[in-house]
Amino acid sequence: MLTCILAAALLLPSSVFAADPQKPSNPKLDKEDVTSFADHFFQQKEVQDDLAGAILVIVKDGEVLLNKGYGYADIAAKKPVDPDHTLFRIASVSKLFTAVGTMQLKEAGKVDLDKDVQAYLPDLKIPNNTGFPVTLKHLMTHTSGFDLTDSMINPSVSYSLERFIKDTVPTVVQKPGEVFRYDNYGFNLQGYIIQKMSGLPFQDYMTRHVFEPLAMDSSSYMYSERVKQALAKPYDNTLTEIEQYGNVPDCMPDGGMFTTGADMARFLLAMTGGGQLGNSRILSESSIKEMEKKSVTIHPDMPGIGYGLESSYPQFYNGYTVVEKGGDLSGFHSNLSLLPDQHTGIFLSLNSDKGNLRSVFFEQFMNRYFPKTGNGPTFVTPEPSKQQLSRFEGLYQHLRTPAFRSSITATEGALIVEDLFGTHTLRQTGDLLFCDENGMPAGFKLDANGNVLYLSYNYTDSWLEKLPPPAKFKDVADDHPYAKYIYQLVQMGAIPEGTNFEPGKPITRSQFIGQIIPLLGFQLSLQPASFTDTSESLYAAEIQTAYEYGIIRGYPDGTFHPDEPITREEAAAIIWSTAKVGLGAAPVQAGLKTPASTWASVGVQFVVGKHLYGPDAQSAAGLVEYRPHDKMLNQEAAALIYLFLQNLLS
Repeated sequence: MLTCILAAALLLPSSVFAADPQKPSNPKLDKEDVTSFADHFFQQKEVQDDLAGAILVIVKDGEVLLNKGYGYADIAAKKPVDPDHTLFRIASVSKLFTAVGTMQLKEAGKVDLDKDVQAYLPDLKIPNNTGFPVTLKHLMTHTSGFDLTDSMINPSVSYSLERFIKDTVPTVVQKPGEVFRYDNYGFNLQGYIIQKMSGLPFQDYMTRHVFEPLAMDSSSYMYSERVKQALAKPYDNTLTEIEQYGNVPDCMPDGGMFTTGADMARFLLAMTGGGQLGNSRILSESSIKEMEKKSVTIHPDMPGIGYGLESSYPQFYNGYTVVEKGGDLSGFHSNLSLLPDQHTGIFLSLNSDKGNLRSVFFEQFMNRYFPKTGNGPTFVTPEPSKQQLSRFEGLYQHLRTPAFRSSITATEGALIVEDLFGTHTLRQTGDLLFCDENGMPAGFKLDANGNVLYLSYNYTDSWLEKLPPPAKFKDVADDHPYAKYIYQLVQMGAIPEGTNFEPGKPITRSQFIGQIIPLLGFQLSLQPASFTDTSESLYAAEIQTAYEYGIIRGYPDGTFHPDEPITREEAAAIIWSTAKVGLGAAPVQAGLKTPASTWASVGVQFVVGKHLYGPDAQSAAGLVEYRPHDKMLNQEAAALIYLFLQNLLS
């Protein structure tokens, strides 16, 4: 789902209510204190305003300190969350369990983490253009080098893991192990390898080898009627109920697990207890340590990626070793955090899209029980000059979701970063290592020639790649009023390079879809064209993808008219649909001099209210002349798309 792809990419800043107002002088992490702390946290008005329901689990030194439900599993029925019986989707936290399954097969000698995965896939050929093999280590650390890591299939019937893997196979286009890009396909492929090498369906393997040994009796990867009856209802960012949905594929190793607080408490006890709970062992202590260690990082002094684990909130670690796994699906958001040296584990799961309670809770928890020691980062002295820092300047594009980007400029002694989270100042703390004003680390990676190639900073699910300067069009000078918009989209790959851009020419409906859909970062649809007149279009897959996500609808006769010029109100309606479907955006009121068509009014008001236009719209007396019925020109489309991306989170 588009919502989860966008949500997973974002490490949202801490809330304004992130302080712990009742922190005692020397709090002790025990049952009494942590219960008081958690109860007070969920009683805060700001938390209550954002909360549908939650399960919270905290373990330490082999003991469950807290397993408690807060809020409602069903708001309308006022049904409270029961931590022992209410099921939550834990989304991508499921990946950690899948990685445990892979490590079990490694301990049993059935797989080698450094061996080409093709050895385990005689019935599947993965295209590889690099000459380097993909291994299970690469799959567990999101460094496969696949060109497509998020697959979209909306079947009307049950869709098996085997069929899914074979229908959505990607191509290896980057050297495996070189760059971190969140990889859902890689974890589904792990699940398929577990299935092939164990001789058991993935769900049966996980039940027999993980759930049953830990007495996780309520947990499952399958969306059954039993699961549906016990599952908390999901809610959007307005706390409006979302319809329940199944798994694709049906067992979904990358994010399909359902569980309770009680079951997660047992799993946390095993993970913090060296792989053992009571008389049951799911992994050796050495395997647990191997999973938790930093296997991939852009810089040795930065947090990195383990096996099924990553760094979600490094600005809150306070100098402690923390490994985490977050998960996001529509209506459900979870985070699991482990402090290996303190034998402590935390799990928080929510059943709504509203707010940012995971990071707020984790910040308060860490500041209370594991406060910062020392004086913070030590900055390089003397400060580097603007000239020394100039090699870092440029536009960096998110590898998973191309719509996300960071622009870096050098000043005397610092780098200025502009991105979706605002403007930040990075000061140097080491070679290729920086830190911002909030304690968030940033690191860079060079290519073989010493040129800056990648940035890792405040996006949780991918590094960013430094883009080369865009080639220039003969008919778009640098001082052209739309040059900024046009050349940023060229640099991001949304507009193809060429001799002329024809800025004053109308853009077609298919061209507009073809520019915006790839920037959202999900795999294009593999389904046949739903419209009768798009199968031969250059942008047939993009159009079909937009249709399946509900971004476009077409005409009543089943056509789309791909080669017709798009009107300004049609383009605005598409932007509004993308914002609503992808981010749950709310409507915006705006004064229009010329009214839009009834069906396009909300979209035009959204675009005007968000100021997503260049010089093509004029304001007077509080009204904007958007010219909704005019054809949209190439230059105007560039401004609309660029400004939409620029204001994606506003």
